[in-house]
Amino acid sequence: MYLRSIIAIAGMLVTSCLSPHQTVVTDTGGGTWSESAEIEIPNADTVTPRDLYIVVRYNDSFRDDTLRLTIRTISPDSLVFEESYTLGLPPRRHPAALAEEASVPYRRHVIFPDSGIYRMAFTPAMPVRGVEAIGINQQKSE
Repeated sequence: MYLRSIIAIAGMLVTSCLSPHQTVVTDTGGGTWSESAEIEIPNADTVTPRDLYIVVRYNDSFRDDTLRLTIRTISPDSLVFEESYTLGLPPRRHPAALAEEASVPYRRHVIFPDSGIYRMAFTPAMPVRGVEAIGINQQKSE
């Protein structure tokens, strides 16, 4: 009986290592965004596949339907992956006083192989107005 209790507790701890979703977002400074916006993603789970979504909060100053970015990812052991990425953003649905938030699919079935802090930096290809915040939402892959 004692062994079953220990196994049950250990099972609960293992399954709680990764919540079903985690969102990490950073402000872009308001006004015109031109500098790199960086986030840190803590990772303890090196086996669970996840889907990554880029989260963008933008207001009525953002007039385009796409956002061109350079995305740089640095792993805990300092490996760097950098790519250009174009996000298609839906048109705004709210009145001017409210910000719109979009979650755009980025990568599916990603496994972070190392435990530690993954850093991501988002840099606009050209200065852009109206983007208030940017980040990553990760969810367990189905």
